[in-house]
Amino acid sequence: MDEIKIQKQVQQSKMWNRNAIIFSIIATIVITSLIGFGIYRYKYTFTVEKWLKTPNDRTNIVNDLLEKHKLIGMTEEEIIYLLGEEENYANTKTSFKISNDYYEPENTIVYYLGVDYMDDRWLIISIDKGIVSNYCIDVT
Repeated sequence: MDEIKIQKQVQQSKMWNRNAIIFSIIATIVITSLIGFGIYRYKYTFTVEKWLKTPNDRTNIVNDLLEKHKLIGMTEEEIIYLLGEEENYANTKTSFKISNDYYEPENTIVYYLGVDYMDDRWLIISIDKGIVSNYCIDVT
């Protein structure tokens, strides 16, 4: 009879060990997924602070910016309040590869987004009578 109790205890211990291992694996997967999701959200989520502090990483957050804020129709002051003053070097390069357009500095606000592969990316905001009329992302 003692041997039967011992065998039952061994079986129960094996079952608890197996369940503990399965639970640990599932918990590890869930925690790793949550951490990965948090890192992804942090890296690709627009905030004004991140925009201003890390101009070379703006290429990661510009899509979130454009989804959260409808730029067309905003005033020039609202754009500057949201994104800050354009950088001094923003209008020094006027030859954009994709659009092949020249943007007049008086009617345009240009923000550097960072490097994408080998090209510098720019957010080009066209202003008409103090209101954003169009925007595009282009490369130099």
